[in-house]
Amino acid sequence: MLPRGKPYGSILFLVKWCKCMKIKDILSIFGDLVPEENQSSWDNCGVQVAGAVDETDRVAVCLEPTPAMLEQCLEWGADVVLTHHPLYMKPRPLGRNDRFTGIVRQLMTRGAWLYAAHTSLDTRPGGPAFWLGSELGLQNSRLLEVERSVAPMEVSFYTEKPIERETADIWANNDGIHSVAQSRTGEVRIVCDEAAWPDIAGGIEFSLGKKPLFYIRPLTAPRREVGFGEVGDLPESMTWNDFADRLAGLVKRDAFAASGPQPDTVRRIAYCGGSGSSLIETAARAGADVFITGDMKYHPAVDTPICVADVGHFSLEEEMMRRFAAELEDALDGVTVRFFEGEDPFRLHVVG
Repeated sequence: MLPRGKPYGSILFLVKWCKCMKIKDILSIFGDLVPEENQSSWDNCGVQVAGAVDETDRVAVCLEPTPAMLEQCLEWGADVVLTHHPLYMKPRPLGRNDRFTGIVRQLMTRGAWLYAAHTSLDTRPGGPAFWLGSELGLQNSRLLEVERSVAPMEVSFYTEKPIERETADIWANNDGIHSVAQSRTGEVRIVCDEAAWPDIAGGIEFSLGKKPLFYIRPLTAPRREVGFGEVGDLPESMTWNDFADRLAGLVKRDAFAASGPQPDTVRRIAYCGGSGSSLIETAARAGADVFITGDMKYHPAVDTPICVADVGHFSLEEEMMRRFAAELEDALDGVTVRFFEGEDPFRLHVVG
């Protein structure tokens, strides 16, 4: 497919062949990578504006759904735009000719889709929201704040004939299945995630040609934790100045704000992207020497018992979305995914 919106004439150009994918399949992959069931109760992840197109070969990724950013994505030819921040938290009327209505009109005129991966991305275990911990090489790490903890369930049913190895392998290859086994008496036992069970049950019924009687019981372990931020240890202790220089390089900032008691040496680190100042006490209880976050306010800065490095909401989450775009391009095989760089809304004004 040729790039859209440009004159060609006799100009020579290289064409990167792409293939279209159904929107429903793209949304399904979004759901696998950023499960909407992991979002916080106050959040609004998922489809923000339903478009008219039913397939596309271009997906745009960015941090913020501003009119200027969406215009860049649409001019490039994206039919699906995935942002981190939602367009709205609660349903809003379209009766006013305001910014919100303008954005909806902007998307619907093009027939484009808008999807938000907010706390569903922030909390994904091992996902790009934890990029800073990976770059720092944190050891003995764990979630800073566990939002929920879930355990798998065990399902058993009986069949008169042994399950063929090929069929068992097909079941076991489902992402939500932990194990499949069959006893000599014909009892089949499956350990799987509760959220994946409806699809798994449908596959079993299809394979057997009937619906068996399922016996289901919850398990207490192993538990899968979902939550925000991370706390862990640096491979080696660093002086505050060396650590501050390294942090500034990772978040691509010439300066950042620090509050609270400055440690002589830094070993245990906690961080949370976005607006994480509410987790200062949690980071202190976890023994962190430094807590890295964004959007610090005056009173939390005055009261903090540990050093807090405010590197900005934008710095941590912009890099998260850049990395997620690369992951998404691998998952959407053949569909072109482009990350659109945003602009930090805060500007440092130097006097003199």
